[in-house]
Amino acid sequence: MGRAAMTRRRALVLGAATGLGSLLGAGPPRALARGAGRARSFGLEVGPQDFEGATSRILGTSRRFELLGVRGADAVRGGLEVRARRRGAVWSRWVPLAVRGDHAPDTGSGERASDPVWFGASDELQLRARRPLRGSLRVHLVAVPAAARVGLAARSAARAAQAVVPGAPPSIIPRAAWGAAAVPPRALPDYGSVHLGFVHHTVTANAYGPTQSAAIVLAIAKYHRDTNGWNDIGYNFLVDQYGQIFEGRAGGVEQAVVGAQAQGYNSVSTGVAVLGTYTVGGISEAAMSAVARLLGWKLSLHGVPCIGQLTVISGGGPLNRYGSGVPVLLQRISGHRDGDATSCPGDALYAQLPALRARAAALAGPVQVTQGQVTISAADDAVLYGTDAVFSGRVVRADSTAGAGERVEFQKRLWGRSFVTVATTTALADGSWTARIPWRRPGRVRARAVGLLSPELPIAMVPRLSARAAASHVVAGGAVTLRGQVRPKTPTVVVVEVRGRSGRYRRVGSVRARVRGRRWTATVRLRGSGRYRLTPRTLGNGGHAVGRPFYVRATRRRRRRRA
Repeated sequence: MGRAAMTRRRALVLGAATGLGSLLGAGPPRALARGAGRARSFGLEVGPQDFEGATSRILGTSRRFELLGVRGADAVRGGLEVRARRRGAVWSRWVPLAVRGDHAPDTGSGERASDPVWFGASDELQLRARRPLRGSLRVHLVAVPAAARVGLAARSAARAAQAVVPGAPPSIIPRAAWGAAAVPPRALPDYGSVHLGFVHHTVTANAYGPTQSAAIVLAIAKYHRDTNGWNDIGYNFLVDQYGQIFEGRAGGVEQAVVGAQAQGYNSVSTGVAVLGTYTVGGISEAAMSAVARLLGWKLSLHGVPCIGQLTVISGGGPLNRYGSGVPVLLQRISGHRDGDATSCPGDALYAQLPALRARAAALAGPVQVTQGQVTISAADDAVLYGTDAVFSGRVVRADSTAGAGERVEFQKRLWGRSFVTVATTTALADGSWTARIPWRRPGRVRARAVGLLSPELPIAMVPRLSARAAASHVVAGGAVTLRGQVRPKTPTVVVVEVRGRSGRYRRVGSVRARVRGRRWTATVRLRGSGRYRLTPRTLGNGGHAVGRPFYVRATRRRRRRRA
C-alpha cells in the first residue's frame, strides 16, 4: 500500500464519529501516572525432594502473586499440573501447564517456558507430576500492583458504549490504561506488513471478572518480557470475555507491528488473543462481537479482505507446521493452529472462526488497493552463508486485479553497485509469488513486475562458522588453541569468560583470531585458575555468527614435595 493511500485512510479512520483518538486519548489513572506500584517477577526452585509421590508439598511464597509458569526439562516433558490459593482458602482446580513454545518471535526465544496461568491473588501453590521429576524446576511468578488489580481495572471496565459502524475503529483500551509503563519494551518495535489475522486464546483461567482483565494483560506482558525474554507482550491485541479490547504490543494500533504470537508468520500478520481457554466452550457473544469489530477494522485498514485465502511463506521455527521457505495457504482470518503446531485457539473457538470471518467482513471498511502494486517480503533479514534466502510478494495490475501469470523479476544490488536481475518467477492465480535465492553476499533486493518496482529490502549475510579446541584442561598461565573455518573470510574473535562463585560467567576479555582464507586460529592464554568459557564469533556490519562455546579448566600447578 502506498504512503499516500495509507495517509488518506488514516485520516478517514481517525475522523470517524467513533474515532480512535477519543477512545485512546484518556490518560492513565493517577496512581500509575505517579509511578505507584510495579509488576514484579520472582521465582521458586522446586526439586524431587519437594514431592511426596506425585504431588508436591504446599509451596508458600514470600509475597503475593497472581500469575505463574514453569521452566525446566521436566516442564518440557509435559504432564505437570498446578493449583494455587490464598493461604488457608479453598484450592483452585488443577490446571495443566502447557509448554508449547509456538507463541514466539520468528527467530526463536531460547529455553522454553510454559504458558502463564492466572490464579488471582495467591500465596500458596502445589504441583502435580504425571511422572517422577528428574531434576529441578523453576516456578516463575508475577505479582501486579494493586492499582492494576482494582482502580486500573475499574477504569478499563468503564468502556464507552458505541454504535457499530462498518470500517470504524472499535473502542480500544490503550497501553497506558492497563499499566504497560511498568513493563517497558526492551527495544523499539519492528514493522512488517499485515496480510492476515491470527486468532489465539491465552490458555489462562476463564473465571475472571471485567475488573480483573487489565491486571491479566499486565501480568502476561511481564511474563512474556521477563520469563520468555521477549521484547514486549507477544500479542498485538487482547480481548476479554466481556468485549473489552486491549492494545497489546507497542508501536501503534494502526501500524503493522511485528508481534511474537505466531512463529514464522509474525512479520506478515496481526495477532488477537482472547483471554481464557476455549477448548470445550466457545467465546462469549461479547467477545465474538469485539473480535469481529477489531479484525474488520484492522484488516481493511491495511487493504486486506476478511474472507478468502492467500499464500504466505513460512519463516520456519522449531514448532512451525511448515519449514522455512514453504508456501502456506491460509485464510485471511486463521486460527493459530493453521500455521503452527499447536491446539490454539482451542477446538471450540476454532469452530467459531467461519462465523467470525463472516461477521468481521460485514463490519469491515472498504478494501482499497493501490492501483498497480508489487510487494516483497523476506522470510528472514539475515541469511546463513550458502543457504537459500526466501522471498515472497504479490502483484496487482493497474486495474486492481491480481497479477496472475505475470512475470516477476527478482533483482539484487550489492553494496555500491546497480540492481541486476538474478532470478525470475511467475505470479500465481492470486497474484502471489515466491523466490529462493542462494545467499553468499549481503545486499538489497526488490521485485519488478507489470512495469512497477517493489520497495527495497536490505538482507544481511550470516557467516558459516565452525570451531574446535585443542584441549579442555590446561595449567593456569598456559594457553589453549582454537581452530576452525569461517566462510566467507570474516574477522573473528574468541570471547573469554570465567565462571564466578555464583556459577555465572563474566567476560574477562577477547582474543582476535588470525584468519587466512577460510581458516582461522586463536591462542587464548588463561592466566588464573578456574573454569573458562571460550566462544568464537564473527565481527562486521552484517549478521554475526556465534560458534558453540568450549569449556576449559585451568588448574594450579602442584608444588613438588621435598624429600
